[in-house]
Amino acid sequence: MHPLLNIALQAARDAAEAIAHSSDRLDRIKIINDDPDNFLTSMDLEAEKTIIYHLEKAHPEHSFHSRASGLREGENKNTVWLIDPLVGNRNFATGYTQFGVSLACQIEGTVQHAIFLCPLLREEFIATRGAGARLNSHRIRVGNRTEIQGSLLSINPDGLPQDVAIALQSEFMSAGASPRISGCTALDMIQIAADRIQGGSAANENRLTLAAAKLILQEAGGLLASESGNPNLSEAKELHFGNPKIYKQLSKIRKGLAV
Repeated sequence: MHPLLNIALQAARDAAEAIAHSSDRLDRIKIINDDPDNFLTSMDLEAEKTIIYHLEKAHPEHSFHSRASGLREGENKNTVWLIDPLVGNRNFATGYTQFGVSLACQIEGTVQHAIFLCPLLREEFIATRGAGARLNSHRIRVGNRTEIQGSLLSINPDGLPQDVAIALQSEFMSAGASPRISGCTALDMIQIAADRIQGGSAANENRLTLAAAKLILQEAGGLLASESGNPNLSEAKELHFGNPKIYKQLSKIRKGLAV
């Protein structure tokens, strides 16, 4: 394992342990910002503090960009840690167990290493660009299912226009798929990487939230692109992703919608 991953994994584990422990006492969690577009809890800040403590102790020269508190530039501006300390924090705050910890290391503008931990399941997804993706030390790959019929497809309606979300779900079901809603797009992506579901659609989100999941999915052989099929996601409003065969069918479905 790359040395940077070792450091990040320890940071993420400590944060995940704190999150798992606090999930039993949600009455102690404070809602700092209840805006759906910038939802923030006291646990976000606590987990962030833990993560940055470990990373900064090992590499004080690095930069840190967190969804919770923004950018902290170090002497080395070319190495930036992209952090979402509590992905799916709205789920967490209500006791819904679909959430995780996300860390990605961006070097000279490209994400090279990624970690996503599921605190309650004790699952650790990691990836290094060009070296594949792993779940708890076992290599993972997207599945080889070729047809939408019989597939499990995720859809996250949060952020999608209502007519688009309804039309997509209707098309999925008409094609014989079984839709799944976790409310956490990053988690949906890593589930595809592990071949637990086969594809999905969602609104584009903060790059800090999705950075690790994107690399894990891609290193497991998955594809993702915008609503127009563009792999450059900087201007994307929607994301569509899956194993290669399912992704192509999802893209075709989206392009065929009148909304």
